[in-house]
Amino acid sequence: METNLVLEQPVYRTSTFEFLWKIFRNPLNALTDLANEQGDIARIKLRKRDLFLLSHPSFVEEVLVKQADNFVKGPSLQRARVILGEGLLTSEGDEHLAQRRTLQPAFHRHKMEEYLPLMNENTHGRISRWKSGEQVDMSDEMMRLTLNIALWSFFGSAPEGVVERVSDSMKTLVRLFPLAQMPLPESARSLFPSFKEAKADLSEVTEALLRNPQSEHTKRALVNILKENNHGQFTDEQIHAHALTFLLAGHETTALLLAWCWDMLAHHPMAMSILQAEVDSVLGDRFPKPEDIQNLTYTRAVVKETLRMRPPAWAMGREAVHDCEIGGQHIPAGSTVIMSQWVTHHDSRFYDAPLQFRPERWFDLDVHSPPRYSYFPFGGGSRVCIGEHFAMTEAIAVLAMIARRWKISPVQVELAHPKPSVTLRPDKNVKTIVSRRAV
Repeated sequence: METNLVLEQPVYRTSTFEFLWKIFRNPLNALTDLANEQGDIARIKLRKRDLFLLSHPSFVEEVLVKQADNFVKGPSLQRARVILGEGLLTSEGDEHLAQRRTLQPAFHRHKMEEYLPLMNENTHGRISRWKSGEQVDMSDEMMRLTLNIALWSFFGSAPEGVVERVSDSMKTLVRLFPLAQMPLPESARSLFPSFKEAKADLSEVTEALLRNPQSEHTKRALVNILKENNHGQFTDEQIHAHALTFLLAGHETTALLLAWCWDMLAHHPMAMSILQAEVDSVLGDRFPKPEDIQNLTYTRAVVKETLRMRPPAWAMGREAVHDCEIGGQHIPAGSTVIMSQWVTHHDSRFYDAPLQFRPERWFDLDVHSPPRYSYFPFGGGSRVCIGEHFAMTEAIAVLAMIARRWKISPVQVELAHPKPSVTLRPDKNVKTIVSRRAV
């Protein structure tokens, strides 16, 4: 397979101004064009630092695995501390490793046996409200559903009004993310009242969840795992940061994934039919069990293919601590490297017909196996998403339960266009017509 590895300095064709203008207009196209123009290691000279776009899987692996100790989170995620504090997502080095070891028990595979009934019950409760023939906003429904699941799974309850408050705050923070990305001091950033209010409301909700006595009655609550297992490792501020991180990250990306899944399935009726046939065969008329999650192979392929085509985490940034070399390219200390799931997942060298939704491609891996890290929707290495198994279990269970009861048809003629922000969102909410299946 041709790899197009870059072994020498790239030729500069795109000017800094032109690149920044393209990024402002359409980041996905800008990164794709840069990779097509300069190859697997593209370089842009910024005023104070170099920026490198690494698109080949072997170079992604260098940053995330082989030379991971030399790279820290990029500037944009570091600024997320304004919202998330010093939680797992923003910590570095030994501190991150210690935090992850403490929190890992909440996400072991065997814990899915405890979380799955909550996923089932919440999904059943949500879809029982639907009426045959009505229009359903899948973006909104999946966001509310996954938030409820996160609340019950991590905090042991879903107090009244919390879903609405978190949803409203999230919309405000996503809308103001471009401003939050600017290198402004905290005093200047706090001048935006809506941003400040949304941040304060999320903090208040998190504190209420931590104090909620209902969480004491369930061992699966994340707050109890934090308090029982940390042996004084975490301060109150860090417990708050972890709780807020899992409240937000534990539902938002999965909700987007599910909305994208329904957009794909609604516009690909053959894939929907195959998925429903599998669900009917495996589940019959019952809720999914842990062993069913493994047996729902086509459903899993639908999730994986959607993650390939519409990865909620569409790019990752890292900053080089020391000078290093990747693929023959010198990377100076302080440089920013970007690895884009969007760019690599759509590379025709690794995926046949990469713009086509083809879940069956994931059954052909014995014949055509793409390189490791040609697919990295959850990142990789020591910082791979701690909630990967939780998210995959949730997505498969929700798809299966809804597909078992409902036929999903599109409202929009075309697929939603991806709109990159903090995460990859549809430019317009995914709206569908639901019809009750005769099963």
